[in-house]
Amino acid sequence: MPTIEKIIELLSCLRSLTPACDKKIQDAEKSLGLRFAEDYRAYVREYGAISARGIELTGVVDSPRLNVVDVTLRERRLNAALPSDMYVIENVAIDGILMLQNTEGAIFEIRPGTPPEKRFDSLGSYLVSKE
Repeated sequence: MPTIEKIIELLSCLRSLTPACDKKIQDAEKSLGLRFAEDYRAYVREYGAISARGIELTGVVDSPRLNVVDVTLRERRLNAALPSDMYVIENVAIDGILMLQNTEGAIFEIRPGTPPEKRFDSLGSYLVSKE
């Protein structure tokens, strides 16, 4: 599979924010009490956060609506079933569905009142499925 940067580069109607420096990434990880998966770290280092046709990923950015720390901490307060070793990569905005990533890189879907279910092995495979 191509790198996460190459996969993102090919997304339709791609828009990105300011890339995150290593210090901001480490600060975000510390705030959440975890380490991001390597592909997520590479993504935010290159793009900060992105939106593309049908996709709007969280990132390490100043916007509270897209900041992975703000979004994940808010969702942890609202949903006790959200595991502490996962962070929100996308709020699908349909029926409360969230997409999460664990520290190993797997992507999970969580719905209100249910435990997370694994959907993809990586952020790259999730993004490829959206195109």
